[in-house]
Amino acid sequence: MPGSFSNQTKTEICGTIRKPEEKKAFLSGIILAARRITESEIVLQTECEAFAALFPQLLHTIRTNFCCDTEFRSRSGKLPVWCFTVSGENAAELLRVLHLNPENRAESEAFCMSSDKTLRLIAAGCFVISGSITDPARAYHLEFALPDAAFAAALRSKITDIQPEIVLKQTVRKQDALLYLKQNEQICDILTFLGAQNASLMLAEQQIYKSFRSQTNRRTNCDLANIDKTIAAGEQQAEDIRLIQDTCGLDSLPESLQEIAKVRLENPEANLRDLAAACNPPLSRSGVHHRLARIAQIAAKLKNN
Repeated sequence: MPGSFSNQTKTEICGTIRKPEEKKAFLSGIILAARRITESEIVLQTECEAFAALFPQLLHTIRTNFCCDTEFRSRSGKLPVWCFTVSGENAAELLRVLHLNPENRAESEAFCMSSDKTLRLIAAGCFVISGSITDPARAYHLEFALPDAAFAAALRSKITDIQPEIVLKQTVRKQDALLYLKQNEQICDILTFLGAQNASLMLAEQQIYKSFRSQTNRRTNCDLANIDKTIAAGEQQAEDIRLIQDTCGLDSLPESLQEIAKVRLENPEANLRDLAAACNPPLSRSGVHHRLARIAQIAAKLKNN
């Protein structure tokens, strides 16, 4: 949907591209990740409305009257798609000005000779046109789906050279080379690297929320388990006391055990702390535990007899 986390991230990145040199580097990344590049034709498409609005401005940094064919496709139940085609002399000029090699993208001068800052912008362009990120409320997954395996491997290597903590994994999906991350810390790092600081912060906040919710669930489950154990123990102790009561009477017990036996029967679901407080005078938890254990031993003897 238009408000997806992936689209929000791409929109944020597009909003950071302002200076002419930034636009050229960003545009280089877009072309390098495009589905089709030849000397006579460059074809790319996007579902990101912010990028669709930005792309003509990027082309104007090459030449003010630079134009391309644009096609808008609406799709029922899906995001609309903008398709851009640069053809003929325009395609050749674009490749020449940006120093891109359509035959070997990884060997393009703009890519090979890029500074750290330029590479960040190239990577950002690659992500906006070929990348996606899953909503962190559901899962942690960021990927670049690139049509050129050699370029994908080179991009992966260069990003790690600049940011050693970002180690993209590479695989193949259909005909695409896939660079991906599944660890939320690394995804936060690469979002910051690409210029999407707000998206990175949202991801970190979601991580904190999930961690808090997980801890809360564990505590709740632990508390419920302890309650179940307390109830089960109380039922067994009450059963032992009733056995003694029906067999030989509670008067047969020592006075110290008579009191705790009566308190337990009156409070079948209470824990040891509550039972201790109900005694007169109050007992310690260990004192209650010891007396109930003696009652259990007496009941066990009666059962055996």
